[in-house]
Amino acid sequence: MCQALFLPPGPSGGRACRARFFFLLNVDVSLMLAIGEYTLQTLDVQYFSLDGGSIFGVVPKVLWEKMIAPDHLNRVRLSMRVLLIRGKGRNILVDAAMGTAWSEKMKQIYDLSEWRLDEELQRADLKRRDITDVVFTHLHFDHVAGAFEERDGRLVSVFPNARFYVQRKNYEAASRPNMKEKSSYVFPFIEALEKSGSMELIDGCVELLPGVEMILRGNGHTAGHQLVRITGNDKTLVHGGDLIPSSAHLAVTRGLAFDIAPLEVIRDKIALLNDLLEKRWLLYFAHDPFIEAATVRRGEKHVVVDKMVKV
Repeated sequence: MCQALFLPPGPSGGRACRARFFFLLNVDVSLMLAIGEYTLQTLDVQYFSLDGGSIFGVVPKVLWEKMIAPDHLNRVRLSMRVLLIRGKGRNILVDAAMGTAWSEKMKQIYDLSEWRLDEELQRADLKRRDITDVVFTHLHFDHVAGAFEERDGRLVSVFPNARFYVQRKNYEAASRPNMKEKSSYVFPFIEALEKSGSMELIDGCVELLPGVEMILRGNGHTAGHQLVRITGNDKTLVHGGDLIPSSAHLAVTRGLAFDIAPLEVIRDKIALLNDLLEKRWLLYFAHDPFIEAATVRRGEKHVVVDKMVKV
């Protein structure tokens, strides 16, 4: 059982290509998904590219390149979609992508796409000031940096009215990163989060609002990694964070090279997949370049996508 963290109401308030993909697959392209008292919507804010080996770990290239073709630098294109949860007077985001506060060199290294935050918020009839909460699954740069922009030589929040939620264990890991994760936790963004005055450190499973839970799972990826679960009217969606970042990672042994404890990742994936299978929950993919969310089923060798869902 999660502890409750109910808050008072706050302020009210690449996509064409992806739509074609779902149209060709005869998948519903409705703009929102309703779960209980909440509506969920994908904000397709940004894409980037990472080395294929870092994304598929020990899986040989001859296998993973059948799922997604690399570019001439062996990079694979990935989404950094943001999940918008609306209800009870709140506008909640899960993660924030990379944003704009990067040097030209880093933008080139990551093949960083344009930042479409304002366009995607406008599509939802929202502005930056309307965002009330941002939940970080963890503080690796591709999940936290987009919450900040450079202004007058310093990093400031792009969401002036939002509170930021992160697990205490993850904040501690980000503040004093181990050698393996030092490049994943980019200090200026961690410092900006600290100085924002809007950070809320949480411990373990917490219910942000009735039916919106932050669940401590995925410590094998990084300490204090959390998932977000939205439940209502016999329907549940789980944001997979970097525990299951894409449909290509449904096989329990397909992990990221960034994982700090691969066996723990396998254990947590098995537990989550069992819930998804038995309870018919939806799984939301943060980094899948094509599929936003899906139910799953058992395949011949491992769990696979059953029905794709457009959020």
